[in-house]
Amino acid sequence: MNWSDLKNVWAGQSLLSGPHADIAALRDGFEARRRRLARMLFWRDVREAAAGLFVAGVFAYNGWLMGKQGWPIGFAVVLMLGLTGFFVRERVRAHRQRPGADVPLLAKIEAELAELRHQRRLLLNVGKWYLTPCIAAAAVVACTALVHAPIALSAKLLAGVIMLLILALTCWGVWALNRWAVRKQIEPRLEELEKLHRSLIAE
Repeated sequence: MNWSDLKNVWAGQSLLSGPHADIAALRDGFEARRRRLARMLFWRDVREAAAGLFVAGVFAYNGWLMGKQGWPIGFAVVLMLGLTGFFVRERVRAHRQRPGADVPLLAKIEAELAELRHQRRLLLNVGKWYLTPCIAAAAVVACTALVHAPIALSAKLLAGVIMLLILALTCWGVWALNRWAVRKQIEPRLEELEKLHRSLIAE
């Protein structure tokens, strides 16, 4: 599970020169971009929740195959279900905070600013709420499997080191991608909307 969709959607929206964007262009393109972002976030949350359920199911099945020896994998299942619950909660939050179709443009812009700031916080803290439970779950499953694997200790250690390196590289990639999305996509869009917001207030 990763958030590469965030990079793709914002990269494909053709930013309008950040704080130097033309006000009329920002106003004309606001609604289409707002809907595009909302749609992307909806499907991201659905996919992440579904992936969490699938991974939890795979972990549970592997633990069941191991019998009593696989009981620690239950912790990994709980972690993945918790992550699924996080994305379900995100959908509920987004639905409750979604502005109605008949609200003024200013209110829609303020709601969009709040959403983008929320997404920025999520991406900047992805290591705490996303990567940490994923790492912990993977570590529990890998350690449980390796401890009870019918192979030599040296082979277990080698497999553990390889898994650790792969996990570290994957997590670094997700972390770096999210930082890039914040710096290159979210923050410029925030500057655009803040400029549009100020212009509407001044009218």
